[in-house]
Amino acid sequence: RPPASTWSGGGRAAKRPRQRRKHLYLVTEDWEQGYSIRKVDLEEDYDANIHTLDKEQAGNSPRKHSDRRLPPAVFRLEAPHQGADHFTAAFGTKIMALHHTPRRYVPVFDVRTRCLSFGPRMRRDPSTPIYVPVADRLYGLDFDTFEMLDPPPPLVDPNCGMDVPKWRSWRRLPPPPFKRERVTSHAVHPDGRTIFVSIDGKTGATFSFDTMASSPRWTRSGSWKLPFKGPAHYDCDLDAWVGLARDPDMLGRLCSCDVPSTDDDDGCRQLPAWKLSKEKLFCQDPDEKHIGAALVCLGTGCRSKFCVVQCLSLDDREEGMYKEYLPERERYLLRLTTFSLAYDKNGDLRTAARRRVRSFELPKSVAENSAFLVDPVAFWM
Repeated sequence: RPPASTWSGGGRAAKRPRQRRKHLYLVTEDWEQGYSIRKVDLEEDYDANIHTLDKEQAGNSPRKHSDRRLPPAVFRLEAPHQGADHFTAAFGTKIMALHHTPRRYVPVFDVRTRCLSFGPRMRRDPSTPIYVPVADRLYGLDFDTFEMLDPPPPLVDPNCGMDVPKWRSWRRLPPPPFKRERVTSHAVHPDGRTIFVSIDGKTGATFSFDTMASSPRWTRSGSWKLPFKGPAHYDCDLDAWVGLARDPDMLGRLCSCDVPSTDDDDGCRQLPAWKLSKEKLFCQDPDEKHIGAALVCLGTGCRSKFCVVQCLSLDDREEGMYKEYLPERERYLLRLTTFSLAYDKNGDLRTAARRRVRSFELPKSVAENSAFLVDPVAFWM
């Protein structure tokens, strides 16, 4: 007879394993030899650095609240300064550094175990890669090449006498029918298997790639472009992709775009309906100089959440009649704005009633390297 604790409603319920909290991990180029990975807690109950912005304050700049230093690095990696876009998040809790180096393997840092391992290099040295995690695989798009990497093998006890399994090599896939430098945006379909990529040109175009097809190939979805700059993320509550607006005149705003069908019968020939957010999330204060931004999806729950990672500079000269005669003195900030999105009763895209803003002062070592400022890199894991 089984113990009472295993019956339905009998005895003491078994404790559920505690779910690991996720954090934002920033990749910064802040020392001569390489990069630092820094961990930011976005779920702190109290932090003097956190500023809550209500709808009524949406037109006001949050610059007056206190700024603090970035948290210390949890890991430092020696690598050439080829750009933080050579980093990617993959396989749950791993950050991979796929730089072009003479090394045979690439470093893989696990943020959960804080362990460093080594994975395989791409078959062709990356130049300006785009990495797209899909399901449990990682896809890499670069100049005239498209490759796929399977997840790492499970860990084994070194004392069990078994051979330690090795990573599989990157697998070549059909190359894209477009040039890498023309890519403007990309997104993963909510079916969890199809990648959409938009490119620039006279009319622009969007292509899709079904990663699970028996004979995968690139398919032209239509002569239209997704309205985003960079990656877009699926919001299950909106049933739409969300990303930063591509149009330079709409800097600081978000876009939502209906997800096109993957059915070949539909052809996906028409641009899906899209909307522009009513509010600006950055570039509101004329005294602030926007440098770069990235949108990070904070996962799903009762409502999808996002974080805008923005780099900006401020004129740090004291106000007064002689300000214009003083030499310029810029101060660089990293601003994190967390929020959720919804459609209002008129169907317009809006942020929730409140959003949280955190600001960190960037050290000179980061400010002197424009790559991170223009294209900040952050992962939620």
